Amino acid sequence: MTFKDITYTSWTLPDPLDSNPIPALKLPPSIKAILVRRGIESETDIDEFLNPKALPNPKEHYPDLTVAVERIKLAHKHNQIVAICGDYDADGMTSTALLIKTLTTLNITTIAAIPNRIEDGYGLNTNIVRNLKSKNVNVIITVDNGVSAIEAIELANELNIDVILTDHHEIKQKIPSVLSLLHPSTIPQNSPYQYLAGVGLAYVLGSSIANEFKSKQALNDSLDLFCIGTIADMAPLKGANRALLIKALLNIHNTRCEGLRALFDISNLRKRLIRTDDISFQIAPKINAVGRIGNPDLILDLLTEQDQERAIIKANECNQLNIKRRKLTSDIESEALQIIESDKEIKPFIFLAQSHWHPGIIGIVASRLVEKFQRPAALLACTKDGSFRASLRAPNGFNLIKRLTLYSNSFITFGGHAAAAGFSIKPTEVASINEKLNLEAKNWLENEGKYSCLKPDAYLSFSEINWELWNHYQKLEPFGIGNPRPIFWSRKCEIISMKILKGGHLKLILSQDSSVFEAIMWRHGTSNS
Repeated sequence: MTFKDITYTSWTLPDPLDSNPIPALKLPPSIKAILVRRGIESETDIDEFLNPKALPNPKEHYPDLTVAVERIKLAHKHNQIVAICGDYDADGMTSTALLIKTLTTLNITTIAAIPNRIEDGYGLNTNIVRNLKSKNVNVIITVDNGVSAIEAIELANELNIDVILTDHHEIKQKIPSVLSLLHPSTIPQNSPYQYLAGVGLAYVLGSSIANEFKSKQALNDSLDLFCIGTIADMAPLKGANRALLIKALLNIHNTRCEGLRALFDISNLRKRLIRTDDISFQIAPKINAVGRIGNPDLILDLLTEQDQERAIIKANECNQLNIKRRKLTSDIESEALQIIESDKEIKPFIFLAQSHWHPGIIGIVASRLVEKFQRPAALLACTKDGSFRASLRAPNGFNLIKRLTLYSNSFITFGGHAAAAGFSIKPTEVASINEKLNLEAKNWLENEGKYSCLKPDAYLSFSEINWELWNHYQKLEPFGIGNPRPIFWSRKCEIISMKILKGGHLKLILSQDSSVFEAIMWRHGTSNS
């Protein structure tokens, strides 16, 4: 079936530069072109990008950090119980494990409170707070959540439980009084800490506590967990994230965390340097699969496990859940595409609801639909109470959270970021919000979103592709949000042969003058790979 209104991808070549920009720098022209086109133009800026400076003391940037550290010292002194309330995704689970391992090493009694995606929904809630009070908890530390837990924080205050709130999500409404707030909104705008994900804030808190206790042992696995959570959450790889990841990725394959070692083993990653793509495509999915369709306690147990054999057993359980998750994803994606293709045209905002879809999987499928059709998508699944839970994804330029905020009265709850968001909604409101979001997307597509434009970073002839270029290219890593993997373009290439591989990938043999290379186009010609 042909869709007349699919947003097609076009190419826009970059504006020309001098043949050898910044001649004093001994770098290949294509590498210098990448840096210059990304706004890193002076020798000083390039040196700082390639060799990040030491980070400032976070206490100088976070006004409430000292208060949080002092409260944990008081808990240690009086044998009080500290609860870490995280989220069920890789960012939240690594954050929780990081602080539990840090505080436990310092002989501070620490327990975890992780909501179940299906039964509890997202983040700290009043049921969790009541349960923690029954366990005589004195302090709650939220990680990767909390700014929307208004009722839960108010209840904690009533029950005389101190709350240390660490979260990187957008604050949509006034937060009740908390003992300490670690959030991007509280630090200077030019701070290198402004891009931290939830695990980054947990690392800042955990390292500050460990330094206060003068214990290097308390931070044994912290940088490794920081690395996993930051990459998995697609945090911008700038500032502190870049500086810490450059350090972490050099040694993460030698981690002392038995849980991570087991995950690396079953992913065949232990015997070489681990890259951001390895974490994004092999480690993060195994962690996230547990939060999506299983019990998140499994991941927390894995990441805090000290026995090698038990860690391997738990890692294999995660792998099996990920295999199941892939099957569910493929089934839902196939059904979603059938629904789309049954219509005469694709709506500006792809909005699909099925009561039997798994709420933990719909976000993945929404991402694939955005990739395929280059327009925002929402998939809705039914919950036990009869409401619908939605996962939304959007292409670059369409700000989801901005649009959802316009219609906040339509939702039971909502939240997220520009490119990924979610909401819960009563069935009676579904048709109305569908219409409103389609109007928003229609206006966007008719203006700035008409085409998905591919913008290469630099020209590269086949003859320039060698080990010297590769060595310099690697210095641009780690790649991710905020520092995307560079796109090169070339001309006068001849296709010698092409072959469709298993999974729908396209293999090409390309030549240019006397140079010949193999190339792969992933997920070409199929939506279910």
